[in-house]
Amino acid sequence: MHSDLPGSNSQLLDRIFETSPTGIVVLTPEGSITRCNDRAEQLLDMAESDIEGKQYEEPEWTFTDPTGKSLAESEHPFVRVRDSMAPIFGQEYRMERPHAEPIHVSISGAPIVEEGTVERLVFAFEDVSDRHEREQELEDMTRQLEVLNRVVRHDIRNEMVVILGYVETAADEVSDPDVSDYLDRAHQAWEHVVSITKAAKELMNVVTRSEPPELAAISVKPILEEELAMVREANPDATVQIDGSVPDVEVGATELLESVFRNLLTNAIVHHDRADPTVTVSASESDGHLHVSIADDGPGIPDDQKWKIFGKGQSGLESEGTGIGLHLVENLIAQFEGDVWVEDNEPRGSVFVVALALAE
Repeated sequence: MHSDLPGSNSQLLDRIFETSPTGIVVLTPEGSITRCNDRAEQLLDMAESDIEGKQYEEPEWTFTDPTGKSLAESEHPFVRVRDSMAPIFGQEYRMERPHAEPIHVSISGAPIVEEGTVERLVFAFEDVSDRHEREQELEDMTRQLEVLNRVVRHDIRNEMVVILGYVETAADEVSDPDVSDYLDRAHQAWEHVVSITKAAKELMNVVTRSEPPELAAISVKPILEEELAMVREANPDATVQIDGSVPDVEVGATELLESVFRNLLTNAIVHHDRADPTVTVSASESDGHLHVSIADDGPGIPDDQKWKIFGKGQSGLESEGTGIGLHLVENLIAQFEGDVWVEDNEPRGSVFVVALALAE
């Protein structure tokens, strides 16, 4: 099968061993290194002649857990494999080196067993320092977002309640129509800030999750009808209507499905260029999915902006999308394993379409 390769099988195995991009070392059951390849020399920061014959617990390459905590003797990868006579896979350690910076390595190892006795142990290891650094950066970012989440959830919203109290008190005391108009605008701005902080809180809860959410069968019709009622109440000058009926079906989602509809409906009104916007909602089943369309008669979205309207492929809150709300929508729909996109409305405006898989 390998007749086109030069040399014997032993020579071929030697070439594979030496050219492997992963460091490989072979040890006796007593822990003495008998062989290593070129990549192992690089990772251990020593020449092969200096490595061979050394023991696994040599001080030149001290192993700790990824955080730098010392290992018990029984936790050392060599001891684990030797004593259990079982392989390990992709275990991460921090490794001190004699003349270079410590690195994080992923180690896999297995015993060579003959008639119930361990004859040799083989370990393969690779440098995963870059991956470890990225993971640490993500953990740091998550902690910072959690702090920001608490600020948004408590401090800012508490201050907004105080502001609302002053605005409402002032509105009760003034009779000048111009001043009353200013106070009405202040109240509208207050509502907008509150909606932004709510969307920001929900977005941070989504992006800081360590695991994907567990999807459940969620009935769409009551959620959509409730969000429509709330948007109508908050925007009396807008016409918010349903075209046809909403199928009484369930989709795979979480309780945050309401946030998807709320943000899309609010977006259609907030970014309108007229005082009396019209928003039309329709829903239909197709190919095992529920499609919900939210159409407006606003200014529309240029074709060269449609692909980045949700901030896709860009850095979160610094994206060129229209705001936190749409970025939250894109993140939630991705977690629901659905899709969302924007189309042109006729004769003007945009249509946001949400596609969600029907619950089984």
